[in-house]
Amino acid sequence: MNFAPLLTAGPAVHIHLAATILALALGIAMLVRRKGTGAHRLLGWIWVGLMLTAAVSSFWITGMRGGYSAIHALSLLVLVLVPLAILAIRRGKVDTHRRAMLGLFFGALVIPGLFTLLPGRVLGRLMFDGAALLTLAQ
Repeated sequence: MNFAPLLTAGPAVHIHLAATILALALGIAMLVRRKGTGAHRLLGWIWVGLMLTAAVSSFWITGMRGGYSAIHALSLLVLVLVPLAILAIRRGKVDTHRRAMLGLFFGALVIPGLFTLLPGRVLGRLMFDGAALLTLAQ
């Protein structure tokens, strides 16, 4: 592994990465836990905070070409869907809330997270940098 791309990244990348990794771990835990409990609500509020942090911090990450990309549309989607999912559960629409949260988890966290591993991206370079792989092979 080559940590240089991560170490040289700006604070927005560090904040974004921390929020997304924690949201991913917490999201996985929440998928297997019992729903509707006090613990579920508490962990859910933490997850919401992490997702909103990830979405907002993304606007300070302009990527490889120095501008916004289609991935930033997901951040806008998070900023819209999170409050709607909360509103749904407050109105007793459990199925709507469940679908929204699952959609956010997979569509705005898991799938985009896989794309961060592409070559040229910070995490892709961290995981698969050719120089680091050559060093490990020697």
